Parts: sequence; C-alpha cells; structure tokens
Amino acid sequence: MSEKSRFNNLGLGLLVIRSNDMEKAAAFYAALGLNLVKHLHPPCGDHYSTTTAGCVFEICQRRENQAATTPAVFGFHVSCVELAVEIAISNGGKLKHAPESSEWGTTAVVADLDGHSVLLIEKE
Repeated sequence: MSEKSRFNNLGLGLLVIRSNDMEKAAAFYAALGLNLVKHLHPPCGDHYSTTTAGCVFEICQRRENQAATTPAVFGFHVSCVELAVEIAISNGGKLKHAPESSEWGTTAVVADLDGHSVLLIEKE
C-alpha cells in the first residue's frame, strides 16, 4: 500500500472552538441552525457540540491559560446565504465580506461573537 493511498478516506472529524462566553456562542450557532447539545467531557469540561456532515463541532469555554481559536476560519453550508447573514447579524455577528458569487456558490463571511471568521456557503 502506498503512503498516499493510506489517507484516501481522510476527512474532518472534529472542530473545536474556544469562546469567551460559551452560552452566548451556543445561542449564536443555534440561531444559524446547529442543533447543539450541552455535554460534560474532558478536557474541555462543559461544552456544546453537534455533528454535521460527519464532523463534530464543539464550543468550549476559553480559559485564561488557553490560546484563542479566533485565527481559524471555518465554514458551513447553508440553504440561503442572505438569510444566514441576516440571522448572524441579528444575533450579534458582524459582516466581514458581503455575499458574492464564487466558484463554490454564493458565499459570505461573518464574525461570530468571539471574532471567529465563519464562511457561509450556498451551493448554486
């Protein structure tokens, strides 16, 4: 088996973000449509999670000694970018890049309450 073929089924399975206010962050992402459930699981402690497209998305409370995760950029497929942007803004998010057509469909970027850049993608 070649080294390259060993990773043919590689897929993203977990994305964890740290929030300065986990409860507010959970409300923000729930408004966008994620079905988040609160769990207690080390090493994060209390956190919110959901599974979407085979990937677990978790929101953990950021502790003083932990680095911020805000430099990361991640995205979600949505049924309507315009509506998702409106919902994000009405729930405390900020528009970073207005909706526009791209090779991936209609996209926009919003910042969540902690400043994470969230790419919203509507396939055309």
